[in-house]
Amino acid sequence: MKKHMTRNIILMLVLDVILGIVLALYIANTGTVPAADNADTYTDGTYTASAQGYLSEVGVTVTITGGKVTNVVIDASGETPELGGKAAETLSASLLAAGSTVGVDAVSGSTMTSDAVFAAMNDCLAQAAQ
Repeated sequence: MKKHMTRNIILMLVLDVILGIVLALYIANTGTVPAADNADTYTDGTYTASAQGYLSEVGVTVTITGGKVTNVVIDASGETPELGGKAAETLSASLLAAGSTVGVDAVSGSTMTSDAVFAAMNDCLAQAAQ
């Protein structure tokens, strides 16, 4: 019985090593590129767009430098300060970090303002991509 367990353990170790080698070869040959290298590049400039929020038009100004988003300014001054105003601050930092709306979540309690910001940001990026 002990002989079977030892043999099975050795067999499992050999299979683990083989699978590790196969995986390493696969990764080396597929030429995977980190996500940051796949990011879109845009034409440098400052782009502005707006979309309807909960109470007013929400403006977004995006600055592109070196093909990447370097600044995002959101004007939600016509929105409720406690909700839309706070959402604008949070979303500005999140959109700048992400460089787009991909992966950025709406702010809870400010869905309409968040959706307006996302629509305006996407419009700015579409302008920069042309």
